[in-house]
Amino acid sequence: MSAVNIEDLFRVPQRIVVTSHRGFSARYPENTLVAFEEAVRAGTDLIEFDLRGSRERIPVILHDSVIDKISNGSGSPGDYTLPELKRFDFSSGKNSQALTIPSFEEALQAIPESIGLNIQVKETDQALLLEICRLFDTYRLYPRAYLTLSTFTGAEAVKKINAAIEICVLERKYKLDTGMLKEMKSFGCRYLQPHRRDVTPELCREIRAMVFYATMYYSNTDADNRRFISYGMQGIMTDAPDMLAATLKTLGR
Repeated sequence: MSAVNIEDLFRVPQRIVVTSHRGFSARYPENTLVAFEEAVRAGTDLIEFDLRGSRERIPVILHDSVIDKISNGSGSPGDYTLPELKRFDFSSGKNSQALTIPSFEEALQAIPESIGLNIQVKETDQALLLEICRLFDTYRLYPRAYLTLSTFTGAEAVKKINAAIEICVLERKYKLDTGMLKEMKSFGCRYLQPHRRDVTPELCREIRAMVFYATMYYSNTDADNRRFISYGMQGIMTDAPDMLAATLKTLGR
């Protein structure tokens, strides 16, 4: 199957682009290959996951700054080499068998090319960014994926390494309003991730008028799915892609 072009997904009239947050995290251990496989089975369009670095700065799939809550280990991923991290169980009690932490490259090898990727970069030191960008280029992710950075500063560091990589900037300390949309457009962003607290029908109209492709964070219930779809949101990030798929089916979408 050929690689997806995620821009094409957003251009389909009336389509709601489904992004699975840390994979199918409502039912399976977050940010694991199992969660990614089940998200694909549930019919997701994109998978969102998070990157941090091991001691040798190999990018691994992990949201939290420590591994305590989701594994039987403790401390920062940077305290361990990748082989050492692989000794811990990351099943979070949601799986009958132990699960290891995936590296970024393992995830790229496991997730079908037909699935888009929203790759959230949680650490922005130069060594880690260089390796993330190298793998992005090696696996030719350009039409299929983008990197999401918390700040313009982190995003600028990526631009200096590889300006061809699509970047989404969060800047959560600011409200996503007209001024911020203009700043993101000026920076070169085409993909947005508005927080649910900022999503209104007016914002959705502005996003479309300025030709952004937006996936909101987050919606996990049928009622919320219907509300944000009625606002005109183009894409929804969810822990429960099966629930969103069911909503879309009843809406004929």
